[in-house]
Amino acid sequence: MNLYFRSCRFLVKVIAKVFLGWKHSGSENIPSSGGAVIASNHISYFDPPIVGSGTKREVYFLAKKELFGKWYSPLLISNLNTIPVRRGRFDRASYLKAIEIAKRGEILVLFPEGTRSKDGKLKAGKTGAAKVSIEAGVPVIPACIRNSNRIKQVLFSADRVEVLYGKPIYPSEFDSNQSEKERLTQFTAEIMRRIGELLDQFDNPE
Repeated sequence: MNLYFRSCRFLVKVIAKVFLGWKHSGSENIPSSGGAVIASNHISYFDPPIVGSGTKREVYFLAKKELFGKWYSPLLISNLNTIPVRRGRFDRASYLKAIEIAKRGEILVLFPEGTRSKDGKLKAGKTGAAKVSIEAGVPVIPACIRNSNRIKQVLFSADRVEVLYGKPIYPSEFDSNQSEKERLTQFTAEIMRRIGELLDQFDNPE
């Protein structure tokens, strides 16, 4: 148990609720035990802690290697269950570490777009979340966040920062007789489709 992580998450929850009206729903779709990958859209630097705070369980993140070794790294990065990853090419070490964490029954928060969407629109997904899910044999929980890229506006309005978690997607739903590329492509497309559906629910609530 990472007590520093849990203390920081508690602080994030308090600040998000008080100042941003933070609201989350669908957290019952996150398994209470066992490994899983939470796959979310990505629109702000604030997304990892906010998306990861919708469950009582500890979660793990990937963070670009450049963020490690800075003066603020122990406070904001390296002691908060983060895995360094080299961007711009396949980082086998971080990939294997992510699989190891999922296999031992932990939750990973990943952003399939690979980087922040500057216009807030959902971009094409990369296959990392699907790869970890298949190799570790764990479900993907699609998720979406909105308004985290509008912090100043949210502070002075009735808008809220909201997170919605969808129903799990299991790797067994995709034909294992396909080539690896085909299976990953279909799995990733379904992850992104489900994230898109969750975003639509924000715009068209029942």
